[in-house]
Amino acid sequence: MRPDPKRVASAYGRQTAGTTEGMSRTAGEVRFIKDRSGDAGEWAYSTPGPSERDIEQDFVFNAKHLKPLAQTIRSCLMALGHCTSAYNRFVKIKSRNVSPDGSLGGKGYIQKIPDMRRQLMNCVEALSALTDTIYDEMSAPHWNPSEDTLDPRDREEVREIIEDAEEIKDDPEAWASGQEEEMDAENEDSMGKAASRRVMRRYANRRLA
Repeated sequence: MRPDPKRVASAYGRQTAGTTEGMSRTAGEVRFIKDRSGDAGEWAYSTPGPSERDIEQDFVFNAKHLKPLAQTIRSCLMALGHCTSAYNRFVKIKSRNVSPDGSLGGKGYIQKIPDMRRQLMNCVEALSALTDTIYDEMSAPHWNPSEDTLDPRDREEVREIIEDAEEIKDDPEAWASGQEEEMDAENEDSMGKAASRRVMRRYANRRLA
C-alpha cells in the first residue's frame, strides 16, 4: 500500500519545524574546500589556512626584518618564473620523441614523464602560494609603523629589492624568458669566438707546416 503524499509532507513539515525551533543559529564563514588529503600526487595543493591571524598586541614589527623577507620573495619569484618556463616547455615534449618506455632518468633517478609534469606543476603552485603569502605579509599595515626605524641606506636597499620583486611579479615567466635569452646570446657569442679561434689555429698550423 502506497503512503499518502499529503500525510508524508505534513509529517515532514512538523518534524523540521520542531527542529528549527530548538536550534540556535550562528552566522559564520562559508568556505568551499576541495579535499585533497588522499591525493599524494598533488602535495602543493594544501587546504587553505585560517582567515585571520592571532597576533599578540605587544609584538613589535621591527622594520629591519623586512629586508630578508624582501629578498625571499624576490628569490621565490625568480624561481617561479623559471619553474613556469620549465613546465610550459616540458609539457610540450611528446613522450614518444624522448622515451621508449614513458620514463626519463637513470638508475636511482627514474621517473614517469606524467609524474614529472605533475611535480613541476606542484612546484609552480607551491612557489605561487609562497610569494602571494609573503607579498600579503609585507603589504600588511603592521609593517608600516608611524616611526621608521630603518637606516636610510637600508630603507633604500629594501625599496630596490621590492621594486625588483614587483617587476618580476608582473610576469614571472616573461622575466625568466628574458634571462634565458640573455644566456643563449652569451653562449652563441662564446661559441662564435671559440670557432674563430679554431679557424685561426688551423690556419697558423698550416703555415708552420
